[in-house]
Amino acid sequence: MTIISKTIKALVAGALILGGAVEANAAASTAKPLRVGPVQVHGALKANSGKIVGAKSGKEVMVRGMSLFWSDATGLQYYNKEVMKWAVENLKMDVVRYAMGIRYYDSQGGTSGEMDANYSYYGNSTMQKNKIDLMVEAAIENDIYIIIDWHSHRADQETSDAKAFFSEMATKYKDVPNIIWEVFNEPVNQSMSTVANYANSVISGIRSAGSQNLAIVGTPSWSQLTECNGVSDNNSAYVFHFYAASHSVGSYSGRISKCKNDGKAVFISEWGTTDANGSGSTNTNAASEWENFMEQNKISNCNWSLRNAESTIGEKTNEASAMFSGSTFLTKQSLLASASYTTSGSHVKSYLTSHATDWASELVSGKNTGSCAFKAVTVKETAGSASSSLKSGCTYTSSDESVVTSTGQIKTAGFVIMTGNDGSQSVITVQAEPQQTVTDFKDFNCYVTKSCSGSITIGDLDGDGKLEVIASVSGNTDQGGALTLKSLNEDIVKVNKATCNASQGCYGKAKGATVTMYEFTGTIGEAKIVATAPAVTGYSALNDTITINFTKNGDKLGDNFKDMKVDKNYAVAKVFLEQTTYGKATITYTFDGQPTSPYVSNVDGNLVTGNVDAIVKIRATAPETEQRAAVDKTITIIVGDSATAVNKGNVSIPVAAMPSSKLSAQFVNGGLLLSATQSGHASIQVITTLGQVAKSVQTELGAGHNWIPMSELSAGKYIVRVKQGSNIQSIYIKIK
Repeated sequence: MTIISKTIKALVAGALILGGAVEANAAASTAKPLRVGPVQVHGALKANSGKIVGAKSGKEVMVRGMSLFWSDATGLQYYNKEVMKWAVENLKMDVVRYAMGIRYYDSQGGTSGEMDANYSYYGNSTMQKNKIDLMVEAAIENDIYIIIDWHSHRADQETSDAKAFFSEMATKYKDVPNIIWEVFNEPVNQSMSTVANYANSVISGIRSAGSQNLAIVGTPSWSQLTECNGVSDNNSAYVFHFYAASHSVGSYSGRISKCKNDGKAVFISEWGTTDANGSGSTNTNAASEWENFMEQNKISNCNWSLRNAESTIGEKTNEASAMFSGSTFLTKQSLLASASYTTSGSHVKSYLTSHATDWASELVSGKNTGSCAFKAVTVKETAGSASSSLKSGCTYTSSDESVVTSTGQIKTAGFVIMTGNDGSQSVITVQAEPQQTVTDFKDFNCYVTKSCSGSITIGDLDGDGKLEVIASVSGNTDQGGALTLKSLNEDIVKVNKATCNASQGCYGKAKGATVTMYEFTGTIGEAKIVATAPAVTGYSALNDTITINFTKNGDKLGDNFKDMKVDKNYAVAKVFLEQTTYGKATITYTFDGQPTSPYVSNVDGNLVTGNVDAIVKIRATAPETEQRAAVDKTITIIVGDSATAVNKGNVSIPVAAMPSSKLSAQFVNGGLLLSATQSGHASIQVITTLGQVAKSVQTELGAGHNWIPMSELSAGKYIVRVKQGSNIQSIYIKIK
């Protein structure tokens, strides 16, 4: 419910978080649980007679956790696996909410406060989907639930996009029990029937895609549960949101009780300790009253939000409902371990940790008895063996020999159920020690034009005439381990220690400092760089690899060379440039593999369509230049009605089948000489090559020649569009 009134801008250079070497390898499809959490115990969640139950356990379920902030330049910092692992271990989080920003922040359901297109789903859906995959992987590994939330106040106006998104995600994750689908964050003034119609449409797409996981639906007036009806799916719950300083238990809890008594399950996917806008004073007393109510009624919930309070990005500089204080993005476990909490954060942490469930013991509840049973234990991956936990005189069978063998030998991180020869069951969890990190050790590209991707600076930093990029200024990992970098492709990139002689210094190091550099030999290609470091206290040894590409920059064909749908007998300016923008290479165009097309024409760089419905593939190619890569791009032009064109076989209509023109024109003596085969009223537009209407005329044409004065037109090129009855013709003219 928090409000941001202006577009959040992209992060400053060096902090943009649209990917990285680790995240690019995210693969939820191959992830497996590394600990016992609520999903191992309960399985997928189901709605049943006003309750939420586990499909596996059959028991009523209550999970507690955190909502992430909007997936924008501020919030997206926390959408990473290190944060998830830390929050599960230290906040005892059972569920996390992925608050995917769609397009607008506007809490009134309007279109003000548009999100930065680098982060919104509308502007960068590929990034969001990749990030979802990373977060689903993190949820699986930590065995918690993840709510995939269409975080919009106007979802009913985004139905087709939402349905396509959820159907795609449901197809991908149909067998993942961790998923909860939140199809509408907070309706504003929409009626319950409008919300229900939207939800029924989207949820039907989820079910058709094969996912039977719980779906939760926002309710009118910012999910205040003014009503809870109309959703036909039998595995759905209604959403309630509250902010303790704005919504009292006495005024609002009755709505929840009524829904539950009517057999409708309720999920509190967002709540805060502050005012409804996320700011103001924290009301811990009111928050405690709500927490008691949620516990008494077993209502699953997510607190808003897991982020730092102060942000230098955009207008909103303080979020009192944030978990952490300060302005530092706490994206690593080492930073989170020393983080300071806001008043709200301290209160929420206490609530979550004081109600934590020992899920490992819960998993074997009723079976953890007998002489061979032992309490659930957690050991480090580097411990080598867990045999000290096994009882003398007992033999065991491990549920996963690849994690811990039956004799207690540790193989890798994960968990096992050890079944004793007396039938008892006990759990051993092997905890992976976090790997060391190196700031900015991630894939990047550099170009022969002396530029690199992201915020990376390239130049002759040591004065030897070759291009370099700083690899490390300290020679250590972020955790203090001695760092070794090795290139596997020294013919492309070498790793050298060199003296910084650049006049501006090197990354804050003064001229004369010795730093580790990536040196480019000048050969185009791909280089692999391996980073290693020995283990240090609390962190395992580092062994990571990145890819550095040294290549030519891409080139550009012009803004108007793109897929488009165009009317028949129409013209689009500046589609066909003669040269590429940067390399100035000559561009060659083909039309469905041929030099020309009967359906579209290149007239002095302008796209001019004929009077037949058609679909044309136009391919543009240009050779590489010294500094620019070759270009090869194909676009699709739909002329007129696409359905008719497909029925005709796209572009298989012979030239002879095209109807002949009934109009022709030329510019003569300061006027337009129009030739028509029949008389009748005509509408004439004269359009510049920039698409501007230079003159518009309504006139009566006679069969034969007609002269229309155009003396006010200056020299140049124009498209004349003439409509007479059902006949439309576009004619290209030049005025000298």
